[in-house]
Amino acid sequence: MILAATAAPAWAAADTDTTVGEVVVTAQKREQNLQDVPAAVSAFGESQLQAQSVGSLTDLSAKSPNVVLAPVGAYPYASAFYIRGLGFADVESTFEPSVGVELNGVYLARNSGALQDMFDIASVEILRGPQGTLYGRNTIGGVVSVKTKRAAPGQAFGGQVQGTLGDNGRQEARVGLDLPVHETVGLRLSGLYKSYKGYNHNLTTGRREGDNEVLSGRATLSFEPNDQFDATLVADFDHEKGSGASFRNASLPGQVYYNLSPDTGSPVFSAAQRAKASDVRNVYGNTPVVAKINTWGLALTMNYDTALGTLTSVTGYREFEDTVQSDYDGTAVNFFLALREQTHQQFSQELRLGGEVGKVTYVVGAYYLNQSYDITNTQSGLIYSGARVAQVASQENAGWALFGQFDWAATEKLTLTAGGRYSFEEKEFRNRPLFFPASRTYSSDWDNFSPKLGANYKFSDDLMAYASWSKGFRSGGYNGRAASYTSAGPYGAETVDSLEAGLKVDLLERRVRLNGAVFSATYKNMQTGAQGLTSSGVYESIVTNAGKAKIDGAEAEAIFALGGGWRVNANLAYLDARFDKNFTDLTSDGINNPTNNADLPMIYAPEWSGSFGVTYEAETPYGQLTANANAVYTDDMYTSGGVINRVSNVQVRPANTLYDSTLSLSNDAGWRIAVWGKNLTDENVINNTFGLGALGELRIYQPPRTYGVEFGYKF
Repeated sequence: MILAATAAPAWAAADTDTTVGEVVVTAQKREQNLQDVPAAVSAFGESQLQAQSVGSLTDLSAKSPNVVLAPVGAYPYASAFYIRGLGFADVESTFEPSVGVELNGVYLARNSGALQDMFDIASVEILRGPQGTLYGRNTIGGVVSVKTKRAAPGQAFGGQVQGTLGDNGRQEARVGLDLPVHETVGLRLSGLYKSYKGYNHNLTTGRREGDNEVLSGRATLSFEPNDQFDATLVADFDHEKGSGASFRNASLPGQVYYNLSPDTGSPVFSAAQRAKASDVRNVYGNTPVVAKINTWGLALTMNYDTALGTLTSVTGYREFEDTVQSDYDGTAVNFFLALREQTHQQFSQELRLGGEVGKVTYVVGAYYLNQSYDITNTQSGLIYSGARVAQVASQENAGWALFGQFDWAATEKLTLTAGGRYSFEEKEFRNRPLFFPASRTYSSDWDNFSPKLGANYKFSDDLMAYASWSKGFRSGGYNGRAASYTSAGPYGAETVDSLEAGLKVDLLERRVRLNGAVFSATYKNMQTGAQGLTSSGVYESIVTNAGKAKIDGAEAEAIFALGGGWRVNANLAYLDARFDKNFTDLTSDGINNPTNNADLPMIYAPEWSGSFGVTYEAETPYGQLTANANAVYTDDMYTSGGVINRVSNVQVRPANTLYDSTLSLSNDAGWRIAVWGKNLTDENVINNTFGLGALGELRIYQPPRTYGVEFGYKF
């Protein structure tokens, strides 16, 4: 692509990008230049998302330092987000996400449904480190904040449409329309339809797996009757269905599944069978795998300017229901099957006041969240002697918080920061385990105060240094898949002490931007999970407070505006994550493990990661050419925990470099055509491998090389 762009000297290269422009973010609940925010923040605007053909948050994995954005392997619509080594990769609704996902200011309380396709997106901001002072509950690892497009009041009729065709039968249609309503009212309607066939081949059933169909829509109503007040209401829905996750049998000799399918390399199968099984796109499960989710939500944001500052109200409501059927042996034997049927509702209300008094800039507020869920988890197969049994669970959860942050301009160059958040959580959990005749109800509550102190110094308009200390909090909870009354919990809350220092600098007349940070975090009562069979042969997942972990690291981001239409962006991250104490319930029996397993590795914590990207823009006789290419590197990392990691690398995702690129041509008439490709070298990249105790190991792979061509029109 780059050679093609530079091989035409008659084309006049656009040389307007000779400086790195100002990036406006709302990381501190007010609009600021990114370079003025004393925290580690990465921002992606609409033009960047389009240039890189970003279709999901997972496309941004490792494009922000020390950030892993992946799906939960067994549940493709749920997020397994890790920032600076901290996250959680489970969909059980009693387990709290460590990385907060925020959609139009509303915190998504569950990671199920957080991986919706991205369309009509205005910006994505990724904040690294605990964000308890200004953001919703349990943001102990960081925040991913997504904002969608809106129509300004009085805006004329306009919009854009886009169609995509690609490999594996990919068909996509997107539309966004600004509709004139009134000079004080703006309305934007947007929609998405997408479908594609699967890229996995089930050699047992003869069918493809990995297919998906999506229908999503959004309506955004903006109201600005005067200069003092504005309101935005966003209503959205998302319907997705597909074949779900295709499991590969990655079991080891001695485990139950090892001789049940040829993808383990077991010698009980012929050489020809093992050769065919070496293709990771061939799978052997005999049960139809199904995953579908329906979700909808409302988000109302209102701002009112008062003499004290801007009063902001953010009201959110969301519902989702999902159905997932999984073949938990990945073989042609009906050994272990599961059907999860779940519903979830959440309501949240945030009120905050932000403004300036003298030399102090402040934000204070209150937050409330109420959520509930119900689930029926039906399991069957030879593991239960052919019986079909169900676990039924539900939970109600209410959380309150008071928060505030104050920035005092002590001098023209020095600003001191102090803030904190008081949180209170209460949960009532009901569970009827497998083979138990009745439910049992449990209730607990947790509270916490998380302070923050910081300072930043502006050496010049182009150089700022900052340092901060903050604490984070993640509430305790219950084991939603507990296989007995005694293993339900509760487990305790988790806290973190985080130190961070960084520099933000623009160089060479703002042709170069370099932002970097070093950090050290100490996690206490760290919540870790284990999966396996109980002594009675029932599968369960157990979370325990493992003890203590320490994470140190460094990260840097750079942008180079080279001129002549060329721009380079890069990031590099280093992470040293380890347990100081680890008493995880490795037997998954609800009884605390007395052995310190601090030698075991932490998961989703690659030592090195980074990315390198090049963008070229040029004016041609046919319109503006934009070429973008990226390389993303992620070091070896463990994707699941357990003692197996002491003797085997079966749960390791080997180091890999993934390449993606987009080449587009657009003109003043509004037309745009683009071709794009992801995983261009067709690497077989493991998404994750997880253990089922003595039964075996199951593995899910990320998509192979994919490509498509887009046709769009903006009017």
